[in-house]
Amino acid sequence: MQCWDSPFGPVYVGEDALSELDAWLAQHRASYTSVGILTDSHVHEACLPRMLAELESLGTSFVLEIDPGEESKSVDILQQLWLALLENGADRKTLLISLGGGVVTDLGGFLASTYMRGIDHIALPTSLLGMVDASLGGKTGIDVGGYKNLAGSFAVSQGIYVWPPALDSLPEEHWRAGWAECLKHAYLAGGDLWAEACAIKDWLQVAALLPTLMAVKMHHVAEDPFEQGAKRKALNLGHTMGHALEAALGPSCLHGDAVAAGLWMESFLSESMGISSPSDAQKLRNAVDQWWPETLAPPPDVTKRLVGDKKNQSGQIILALPTSPGNPVALVPVPLSAIKNAFEAYAAHSTSSF
Repeated sequence: MQCWDSPFGPVYVGEDALSELDAWLAQHRASYTSVGILTDSHVHEACLPRMLAELESLGTSFVLEIDPGEESKSVDILQQLWLALLENGADRKTLLISLGGGVVTDLGGFLASTYMRGIDHIALPTSLLGMVDASLGGKTGIDVGGYKNLAGSFAVSQGIYVWPPALDSLPEEHWRAGWAECLKHAYLAGGDLWAEACAIKDWLQVAALLPTLMAVKMHHVAEDPFEQGAKRKALNLGHTMGHALEAALGPSCLHGDAVAAGLWMESFLSESMGISSPSDAQKLRNAVDQWWPETLAPPPDVTKRLVGDKKNQSGQIILALPTSPGNPVALVPVPLSAIKNAFEAYAAHSTSSF
């Protein structure tokens, strides 16, 4: 098992991650008045019984269930969950465990950090995207008015426990969505990891790379915990345009699929602006096209969603653009006309060779 001491709580990954959590509970459970588990209806059925069987020291707990999908990251659902915690007798000595993918860990972390001004929180990510990215780094949040993660917090957890066997029940579309974040991390790392990621042909090969891919994010977070400089902003690669597309398309679009499109478009922009070489940019786009042969259809108003991005300054749209594998991203203002061209190029491009 591998572990990191991060600014936002310890992170464990491996087959023994639940045993590690059970040992923690054996030591600390008596100090909590109650334990609540936040999950969604899919994970509740597919993972919760199996994972509870591994946690003998958990004791009595109550379950809060939400609908799966990005729509649950809302003000209305957050308010319902605050009240549900109250109705279940939760107080400031309640422990909240978020069991699920990125939506659940984003929402659960924010719920814990705001209920009664903050209760302890543990994350148990069950999706590839949640394991390699969403649950790591302390970011929590909800969507407001169609803007991704407009309200949120940096919050410390008591621990993030990544148990790879939870992926056994993951549907193929969620493997693919998580793979977008894996590609991003591999590109940022460069070298052997980028080469290995480009050579992946089957989802079964991904699990072996999980700790290495997680380590990329942990490195960036440790260098720049609160995203004050360029180091952690590099993790936004693919996300500025991807978030805009995801928000515009609504719940039919998975976050990772939108990020993949964002990687394609931002590499196109980087090449057109002379930041990335044509060969490096094309290799990134090829890596996207290999797994996403069908493009998403950007709505006409997609660029309106860019105004809420947290990197923007003084009315300028700032993108984290790829340079070359293993090298820092370029944080640059990009004209809206160039962004529109990138959306149009993405929508029109052919993936027939894949």
